Amino acid sequence: MPIIDDVEHYRQILAATDFFEDFESSDLDILIKACQRKTLAPREALWAVGSPGDAAYFLIEGRLETSRRLPPDGQRTLQLSQPGELLGLSHLVKEWEHGSTATALERTELLELSRASFKELFDAQEVAAYRLVDHLAEALVREMRDANRRLHEVFGNPAETLRTLRRRVRTT
Repeated sequence: MPIIDDVEHYRQILAATDFFEDFESSDLDILIKACQRKTLAPREALWAVGSPGDAAYFLIEGRLETSRRLPPDGQRTLQLSQPGELLGLSHLVKEWEHGSTATALERTELLELSRASFKELFDAQEVAAYRLVDHLAEALVREMRDANRRLHEVFGNPAETLRTLRRRVRTT
C-alpha cells in the first residue's frame, strides 16, 4: 500500500470537512502520516460481510456504497461521497467482523488507518487519536439512543405489538 507522500494535499481535503476543521495542522499531519493511501477501482470491495475489520478509513475522493442486510427481509444501502467521511471507526477498537459490504462505485481514494497505527497514536497521547475516540463514543451513544427508541416503539405498546405479531403469524 502506498505511503503518504503529499501530506499537504490530504490536510487540505480533510481540514475542509466538519469533523477535521478544528484539528490543528500539526495534529492532522500526524494522523495523515499514520495512514496509508488506498485506491479502489470501480466495483472493487473495500470490505465484505464477515471479513475481519482491522482499520478505519477516511474518504478522500470517489464514491462508495455500503450495503447491510436487515433481517427478516430488508437491506440498507448507503452511498458515501463526501471527502473526509469516516468509515469503520469501531474497528480501531476491536477486530469485529464486518456486518456490511463496502464497494467502490467509481475510482475511489481513501486513507487507511490501521488499528496498530491508531494504537501507536493513542499510546503516544496524540490529540487526533483522542478525537477519533470521542467521535466513536458519540456514534455509540447515537446508536444506543436509536436502539432504545426502537425498543420503546415495539414494547412501549404491548397490545399493538401482539396484534402485529399475530397478523404476521397468520400471513406466514
